[in-house]
Amino acid sequence: MTSRRLSILASVLGVLALAVAVPALSQSYGPGDQILTIGAAEFRPDNSSNTYDVNFFDGYLYGNGYSYIAPLRLPDGAEITMMCFYAYDASGNGSDAFIEAVKLPAGGQPAGVVAVPNSIVNESFNIGYGTVCTNPLSYTFHDDADLDGNGVAHLAHYVFAQTSTSTAIGGVRITWHRQVSPPPDTATFNDVPTSDPAFQHIEALVASGITAGCGGGNYCPDAPLTRRQMAVFLAKALGLHWAN
Repeated sequence: MTSRRLSILASVLGVLALAVAVPALSQSYGPGDQILTIGAAEFRPDNSSNTYDVNFFDGYLYGNGYSYIAPLRLPDGAEITMMCFYAYDASGNGSDAFIEAVKLPAGGQPAGVVAVPNSIVNESFNIGYGTVCTNPLSYTFHDDADLDGNGVAHLAHYVFAQTSTSTAIGGVRITWHRQVSPPPDTATFNDVPTSDPAFQHIEALVASGITAGCGGGNYCPDAPLTRRQMAVFLAKALGLHWAN
């Protein structure tokens, strides 16, 4: 895996451009498991200086290269719990895929690539079509995470797939769900102390701009909610918008 580190850094700008060029995925909400499918057409060679002969057949990517990447677009704070990799291996030489992040320090120069722990998927598929999934994961996706504690944040996540020349990539399926952000150390409202059972959730509403409380430094947690207030809360929380 380490032999391709330098080449993958050369593709950072290409990955970011691809992430911008692809339309945003439709969003769904709620705490339950959700599925992000990244099809074969979203994968690109990980080194723009190489010449690749890439073709598509029946939804699978066939290429002469060995390494491909696709942008990973998830909302901040999403927890990834599993990734499954689809491929066709005509030789049985093996294929793998995993999630990585490109880290950028101040100034924007690449500082290295960090693999998400336990995200690797590896299988030979017994010389044929196959699907293989990770063991259950628990990785929180953050746009500005410090992955290894050295104060360097990353700018982009992506899925990396490494194959033999005889392997065709079908894509990946990522299982994830939304989370409520961790509570702060101090309380925002006088009437919602850190010991309140709803403290974390109320603070999340404040941090996201959904509510500013009821005035006077209070939240009024036991006050009734009108349908007017409910409409404001839901519209802000879901970011409701419709085309003209």
